[in-house]
Amino acid sequence: MQSPRVVHLIITNLIRFILFLTFIYAITSNRTLVQTISAIAFVITFIPTILNKIFKIQIPASAEVLYLMFVYGLLILGEQRGFYHGLWWWGILMTFTASLALGFTALSIIHVLHKTNRINTNPILAAILIFAMATSLATLWQIFEFTLDTIIHSGLQKNLQNTMQDLSINTLGALLVSIAGYNQIRKGNSIFASTFLTSLIEKTPLLLGPKRKETSPQKIAQDIIQIGETPKIEFKSTIRTNLHTNELDKRMELSILKTITAFLNTLGGNLLVGISDNKEIIGLEKDNFSTDDKINLHITNLIKTHIGNEFLPFIKSTIVEIQNKKILLIQCKQSQKRVFLKVDNKEEFYIRNGPASIRLEGSSLIDYINHKFQTQ
Repeated sequence: MQSPRVVHLIITNLIRFILFLTFIYAITSNRTLVQTISAIAFVITFIPTILNKIFKIQIPASAEVLYLMFVYGLLILGEQRGFYHGLWWWGILMTFTASLALGFTALSIIHVLHKTNRINTNPILAAILIFAMATSLATLWQIFEFTLDTIIHSGLQKNLQNTMQDLSINTLGALLVSIAGYNQIRKGNSIFASTFLTSLIEKTPLLLGPKRKETSPQKIAQDIIQIGETPKIEFKSTIRTNLHTNELDKRMELSILKTITAFLNTLGGNLLVGISDNKEIIGLEKDNFSTDDKINLHITNLIKTHIGNEFLPFIKSTIVEIQNKKILLIQCKQSQKRVFLKVDNKEEFYIRNGPASIRLEGSSLIDYINHKFQTQ
């Protein structure tokens, strides 16, 4: 049995040979447009090889064969030989398919940028970026067709109505993919991104540039202390020790859990433990944990027991050292699902209101959940 690479080589050279013959035929029959398109298509067949030689990008043989077949089918059979002549819907279908391909290419790029921390944006802005990139690529293609029409009178853009139809279809395709991209980034999955493009981009940093430098947790904590308590910032003196009695007190842990729950239910936020309300750095020494791992394990177990395992991905705890004292930084993202705090076989619901965490009950709770979560 022949290997995929041998099959790929045969098909690639066959397509190149057909394109070469098409170019010769176009010269003898004085068909300028066919000459131009076949020459462009012939050059395109060498792009995978160039990418491999210069950028060390290895495109799978199967993907390259499909790509070459699409180039030949679209540029030669569909456009030039009139293979689909008389099928009014064919042009619309091909334009819509191309718009989806451009859209998913844009989605894959934004997905990698977001995943590798080159950009940090919310799902709505990411969807806008996907839409803008996809429509820009489609518009560039229209400019390419207009350029050919101007130079060689190719007739690709039959009239203004045809051009506007293509742009409208491209806009629709970009809109559908941007909606899919919004849901993908909001939920943190990658079901709509091209696995091949994603892998290709991730393995080729030259295509997207270096990652955005992350701010160190210590710098984040220092900046938070300078700002003081806000709707998205709160300070706690200890994890489990009551400073008035110097004894372990479950109410201290409960206070931390209330704040975390409130952050999850509102807009997210940062909790610093080991800092007093007046920004005094107290540290975690009073809590008497033997190691840093014990602290993180204790916080994780509290969250699992009283909030739920499914919310752990939205919560990140880091121990930092400031003025030779250990501080616990807990960073919370906004949850897309309502979060209840389980206390004494009851469930309590908290949100942020200014620099405080408040409990909602009754009709206020129902109204908030209906407004905040059921509309997402």
